[in-house]
Amino acid sequence: MLLNPAFMYAATWTSVLLLYSLGLSDLLEPLKASTTVLVVGTSLSFILGWALESLPYYGRLATSKIDLKLLGDMINSARVERRLKIIWIIFGLGISFEVAYFHAIPLLSLIGIGPAITYAEFGFHGFHGFVNSMFFAGCIVTFARTLLGSSKRKRLLVLVTVGYPVLVMSRQVLISVLLQYLFVYFSFRRPSPVLFVRAGVTFIATFMAFGYLGDLRTGRDNIISVGVPSFEYPDWLPSAFIWAYIYLCTPLNNVNYNIDIAPHYFPVETAGSLIPSSIRDDFLSELGGVRQWDLVSDALNVSSLLQSLLTDFGVSGAIIVTLLCGVGFSRLLRRSTSSAGAFFAVIVLLHGVSLSFFANLLFQLVFISEIFAITWVVARGRR
Repeated sequence: MLLNPAFMYAATWTSVLLLYSLGLSDLLEPLKASTTVLVVGTSLSFILGWALESLPYYGRLATSKIDLKLLGDMINSARVERRLKIIWIIFGLGISFEVAYFHAIPLLSLIGIGPAITYAEFGFHGFHGFVNSMFFAGCIVTFARTLLGSSKRKRLLVLVTVGYPVLVMSRQVLISVLLQYLFVYFSFRRPSPVLFVRAGVTFIATFMAFGYLGDLRTGRDNIISVGVPSFEYPDWLPSAFIWAYIYLCTPLNNVNYNIDIAPHYFPVETAGSLIPSSIRDDFLSELGGVRQWDLVSDALNVSSLLQSLLTDFGVSGAIIVTLLCGVGFSRLLRRSTSSAGAFFAVIVLLHGVSLSFFANLLFQLVFISEIFAITWVVARGRR
């Protein structure tokens, strides 16, 4: 069910709402009724859109059941392999050009090699996003080919997958590519309950270990003071717990704080994410500029999909927009059973929905470009 964008959205935002309702931090504002209506309403409308999409098909609901043999035949062809090489060449040339221009790369700069430069300063606005889209497209298609047995370069894929995000010091790039891998894997393999239990135990153990390590390196008191726990914080619990909790709840906290904002009633900020960053400010200013978005804490400026929807359409409008998304995404889900391009598009959308509490990645130009690039790679004939 979680490979369905509608249920992924509902599960993601319902989980955030439940965590928020626990009130484990004094930073969290009292939950307003309008905020609950926004989260529950958009979740139900997304699912309703999935149901409505089935009406022309006599009630046969769209599912994520993939014909692996058909998909394998599509992406294992020599044509796809040639186009995939072109994607990797474009990526390699793009990142090489940026490194040559700036004479540095963030990781090497951090350890004292080359000029000082941060991740935010590295790369050309707009162009760097295009380079990232080529990286995502190349990785996800190569990973799928590896699972289906046509690609043997597993070690090289692992090296590129981890190496590039580390070199440019981008956690978001690493999280996005790994999450897309996860959705591809679950689409091909149905894991057993035992695997989920093992994964859960491993995650908790890793989380606790890194949490203790972080406390030793940076000190737990500073992190705990930022999180402002509403309970007596136990000594045995690493500060990473309250940090993860407040990081998950802050986007909804900011939405709750701005729930009465006057909307544009036009996709100004949603469409703004589709505009290259080099001209985005000029574009938004022509449309009246962005609405003032107040933060509960300046130290926690995490955005979200609901921020864009609320600012552009208000509570009622956001519910209507997610209904339309439910219909459109479900139509793509239905096509994914027999179309390689639609399958990978659903994977990218699932990634955007699952991280919608963190940022508006559904309508971000990088991932729209990734979808177009993958569609070209797996297309039959010239397109």
